[in-house]
Amino acid sequence: MVIRSNLDPARGVGMAAFFAGFVPGLLQWQLGQKSRAMMAFASCTALFFAGWVIVGERLFYWSLLSPDTSNSFGSTVLQGLASIGLPIALPELLNLPANALGSILAFDVTPMGERAWRLPRDFEHVGAFLTGASGMLSAFWAAAGHWDLRLRRDGGTPEPVPSANPALCAAISWLVPGLGHAKAGQKDKGMLMGAAVLAVFALGLLFSHGHAVDRANASVWWIAQNLFGGGSLFAALMTGPLRMEQAPPHLDLGVILCTVAGLMNLVVMIDAFTVAERSVFPVQKPTEAAS
Repeated sequence: MVIRSNLDPARGVGMAAFFAGFVPGLLQWQLGQKSRAMMAFASCTALFFAGWVIVGERLFYWSLLSPDTSNSFGSTVLQGLASIGLPIALPELLNLPANALGSILAFDVTPMGERAWRLPRDFEHVGAFLTGASGMLSAFWAAAGHWDLRLRRDGGTPEPVPSANPALCAAISWLVPGLGHAKAGQKDKGMLMGAAVLAVFALGLLFSHGHAVDRANASVWWIAQNLFGGGSLFAALMTGPLRMEQAPPHLDLGVILCTVAGLMNLVVMIDAFTVAERSVFPVQKPTEAAS
């Protein structure tokens, strides 16, 4: 049985649900899914602090606007935001409670504290991936909550339950591009899109001699690179520990290619969500809609 929506399928479920998505499990709790809500909150929090114990204050160094005392603006507004746990660190900001608590615990604007922000840590590539992954996981839990809200709004749980949950398809596509399409029933399309993302990312690592994915030296670029979670995990485990004695001649090209690969995978994730979504809410032809 396929549910057909009587409402506009393009309409969202409201701004309240959007902001609730920044707290892992809150949407599930509102839906009465208490065990899933606790699982969402626990998994995102555990993942964040598994990385936080490695990187700690480095989160301030990686944020888009650090509470740096070297300029007047940074010493006022940004310090105020950081002191209450709101440094603009992406994607950790998507896991708002853990990011806020970790930031408050690490907040220190003394000269020694600012030195700690800039001091490299052992295994920081892995720590950076883990804290970032907690934000991505929070986003996928939010997507799952939005999907369940839409099912409740537009007709309840389908029977039989579809094998491909859109949020799950997007999540596994983050790790392995194309895997979400395969789960949603479009294996050939998934293989083609996945191969394209992998090829571009691999070229980026090749041109950069493995140094393209480096949050400490290219934190803004890393945000987009991390949209290919499997690639950023590989870089954290395999190429991150490589020491760069001298910048490779094509380092910039490698950084750009890995960034493009991450943005390509964002498209793959969105498309995987849409493919799975249409298995439950198929697009109606104009004649069908009119009738």
